[in-house]
Amino acid sequence: MNDKLRVVINILVLLCLHENKKLTSAQISEKIKIDPTRIRRLLGLIKNAGYVKTKEGIDGGYTLSIEPNEITLNDLYTVLSSEQLQNSKSPMHDKGHFINEIDMQLEYIFLVSESQLKQQLEKITLGSMLQKNSFLETCQNQ
Repeated sequence: MNDKLRVVINILVLLCLHENKKLTSAQISEKIKIDPTRIRRLLGLIKNAGYVKTKEGIDGGYTLSIEPNEITLNDLYTVLSSEQLQNSKSPMHDKGHFINEIDMQLEYIFLVSESQLKQQLEKITLGSMLQKNSFLETCQNQ
């Protein structure tokens, strides 16, 4: 699993669990044991995408700006994925070279795999992850 996705999910779950309280990046960092600089960088990404809002100053911090049941894991995956799952191109570019044939097959495999991954992630919301039995039922009913 993409580590950024795991950390962002943890951040958002934490904000959900503290819905009536603003959390600073330092508090989030302390609770999920991730470097504060990394937390701030990821918070910036999800803030720009509209999932969190901030308040500056003494009483400042981060809060969730969208209902957890409206956020799918695919939404978050899409925000964090700068490029598709893909195969790096081989230096062998001769037409018909077996490496190019393998690269074409791998590219297809990665495209299909990512499509299936995104379909699965679309079925799971942040809200369903907060409901123990609901999440397990979602996975079992697939």
